[in-house]
Amino acid sequence: MINKSLSRILGLFLIPALILSACGWLPFTAPVTISTTPDGAEVYKEGGAELLGTTPFKTHIFLFKKNLEIKKEKFYTEKITLTSQTMEKIQVALRPTPVLVYTKIDAEIYEADATNPFGKTPINVEVNSAPRTCILKRVDYFDKEITIGLETKTPIVTQLKRRPIVTLTTAPAGVGIYENDKLLATSTLREEISVPRTFELRKKDYYSKTLNLTPTSDPEMDVTLEPLPIITIQTDPADATVYLVGDSKPLGTAPLTLTIKQATGFEARADRHYSKTITVQPKTQTASIELQAMPYVTISSNPSGAAVTLGGKAIGTTPVEQLIEKPTTAELALEGYQTQTVTLSGKETTPVIKLEKMIFVEDPAVVKPVAQPEPKKKGFFQKLRKK
Repeated sequence: MINKSLSRILGLFLIPALILSACGWLPFTAPVTISTTPDGAEVYKEGGAELLGTTPFKTHIFLFKKNLEIKKEKFYTEKITLTSQTMEKIQVALRPTPVLVYTKIDAEIYEADATNPFGKTPINVEVNSAPRTCILKRVDYFDKEITIGLETKTPIVTQLKRRPIVTLTTAPAGVGIYENDKLLATSTLREEISVPRTFELRKKDYYSKTLNLTPTSDPEMDVTLEPLPIITIQTDPADATVYLVGDSKPLGTAPLTLTIKQATGFEARADRHYSKTITVQPKTQTASIELQAMPYVTISSNPSGAAVTLGGKAIGTTPVEQLIEKPTTAELALEGYQTQTVTLSGKETTPVIKLEKMIFVEDPAVVKPVAQPEPKKKGFFQKLRKK
């Protein structure tokens, strides 16, 4: 009976004690103060939704342990257990939650002044007690500096600004890209255009093209050059030499294929022919140049070997060749033949002049003595008769 009565007394005593202990107050329990860095954290029973207080938070420990949760925005939730052996003062360093850094185009993230990245966006960046400076980098984009601290809201969403880099490609390949008459690249140019710039595209047998680029130009540009018209020059005679009008250096002998940008004059020259010039328009075509033969005349005589005087100048003996560009008087003389005078126009290229023999007539005023026959010698019998 005594034992049952004692148990009842103790039970009656323990029930209020437990209730008071659960409420965090008993006059003879161990006091505990929970402080946090930073302070102002909220204290809850583990798994509970009822706020018990904020740090620095004071409570008491009686017979049973207490499981508490300490919560603060932007910090991880910390769990602590209090027992009768717990120290009177507890200092809890709250761990800040990381900040999500997101860029609309992925970028590498560096610590300030670091040469190697520590990650790539999107990334959770740990927060330190002191502000943390990071650099976002991506090829062809300007660097972006961000500061991450305890006050930084998550997520950080940022957009990198693209550098005004233009990639210029051409068709056909092999196009020279010039700036201020200086070759920068061939076919493909990748250049940052921070201020307006002028480029010229050049390739043999194609029209040149000028481009004015600004920081707002399209980052990808594809330029096509127009081919120059192809001109084929043919001549008669076929192997005439072709020149640019006014140029002493020959382009080559016909047939000749070349390109021109604008209306161009050509001159064809061939031996024993008059030169001729034509103007060719810049369009694909075949241009023909027919040269006029010079009127060379081969002067012959019958019989040959006659001396020829042309315009008062001796030019040789027949047969002899001479350029006759206008009607010219020629004189042919051969010993024993009458001198012949003819007019040559150049239309007949192989004239043959027949020479007439000279006819000698005696002058009647001149009397030639008649030769007397010599006397015959007398014979022996004639001499006897005279005696």
